[in-house]
Amino acid sequence: MGRKPRQQRRDRISELPADIVDMILGFLPIEQAARMAVLSTFWRDMWFSLTKLHFDYGFIFHIKRKYSHACSDIRTQTTQEQKKNSDVWMSATLYVINKVLNQHNGLIRSFFIDFQHLRNTLRSRSFDLNQWLLFVTQKGVEEIDLSLMVEDEYRLPNCIFSCLTLRRLYLNGVSVKSINAHCTLPNVTLLCFRNIDFDGVDLPVQVDFPILKYLSFIGCNNLSNLNISAQKLYSLTINNCLFCQLPFNLDLRSVCTLDLDSYAVKDFVKGCTRRGLQPQPLVLNVECLILSESEISTDDISSEFIHLLQICPKLCELDLTLSIFYDFPNIDEFQRLKMLQYLNLRDFVACKDYIVFIKELLACFPALEEVVITISEIYVGFENYKEELLHFPCASTKAKIFIID
Repeated sequence: MGRKPRQQRRDRISELPADIVDMILGFLPIEQAARMAVLSTFWRDMWFSLTKLHFDYGFIFHIKRKYSHACSDIRTQTTQEQKKNSDVWMSATLYVINKVLNQHNGLIRSFFIDFQHLRNTLRSRSFDLNQWLLFVTQKGVEEIDLSLMVEDEYRLPNCIFSCLTLRRLYLNGVSVKSINAHCTLPNVTLLCFRNIDFDGVDLPVQVDFPILKYLSFIGCNNLSNLNISAQKLYSLTINNCLFCQLPFNLDLRSVCTLDLDSYAVKDFVKGCTRRGLQPQPLVLNVECLILSESEISTDDISSEFIHLLQICPKLCELDLTLSIFYDFPNIDEFQRLKMLQYLNLRDFVACKDYIVFIKELLACFPALEEVVITISEIYVGFENYKEELLHFPCASTKAKIFIID
């Protein structure tokens, strides 16, 4: 009898739906996704239809390592040779990205560029960046994350703020001089600005972000130049920002999560006080309040903190860095927080003042469910107090205390 032909083994991966394959490749760095092309004809062009294009430091390092054979030993290079070699692999990086985009034949949902750790600037290559952003905004992009060096002084093109499909926008180290007020991100739900100076921004007409929910300013300056509004804002973050007075038109009534550092608190409370001079006193619907220490200023904010407690009667979660207080606020001010359920206390120092304050604090909240105490990196004698902290009496019998050291 003749031998039966051996049944060909099925390639189950190749039979997966295209969206599942795209999801698998999306977990890989883009250089590894490109390597998949050598496995079979099925994978050959798959990476040209990836919906997630992430060009981060790992991608740039891969290009640099690939071209390092053409460079002399860095230990023997002159400054001029180092600059020349840096220009070589930087040009190679831009060439590869241009080639990927030129050959891309599908939708691009997520576009990520991280050039903030480069040794040389991209000031002379802004045309490439403009073309990339123009391309992806026409390919159904929903998320853009762009991080550059501040020294690049790269001015964001208007196509970003006119993109109808964009939902999440992260900007770091770029220049924003104008925003198209007539067609401004109608579907964006998240805006995160990092290391951006809004000095000189020209917004003669108020710009409305109709469904914006999450807004963050980190390391930014001159926020008051932003003539913007967002009626559905859910979360607002302001950390390490100079001249952080809020745009007067920014609606705070819907904000549930407020994340401020000790410098931003002062300007925020001033703005709330001015708005409170209206016929109806200002009351916020904030349910989660996060206060951290500023890198800019170390002023005491006890009075501003008390004012926040007064205008945030619905607080359910309070996250405090204890070092922001020179003198702890009067414990009576906390009595109004009848709805507080979660308390997070950071930067605890093992000393009598901290112990007394926390002990009195826990006796204030009848609805408290969870307390987390994080020990300061410079703590002294913490072990002597740990057991005492864990067994502090609380106004709520169901409250649980956790210690993080």
